[in-house]
Amino acid sequence: MELTIQNLIKIILGVLVFVVVVFGIYLFFKDTVIDFFKNMGNGSSSIIFSLIK
Repeated sequence: MELTIQNLIKIILGVLVFVVVVFGIYLFFKDTVIDFFKNMGNGSSSIIFSLIK
């Protein structure tokens, strides 16, 4: 399998689009998810919250 310049550009653009989409979803749901885990009130929520934070 040969990687030409065209294929490398397509791969890089695909990765960049994926990263932008994931980052956008993170920004959109960030406040909702963190508030959800803050309001759970049990011990496991603090562990999960510390991982997300």
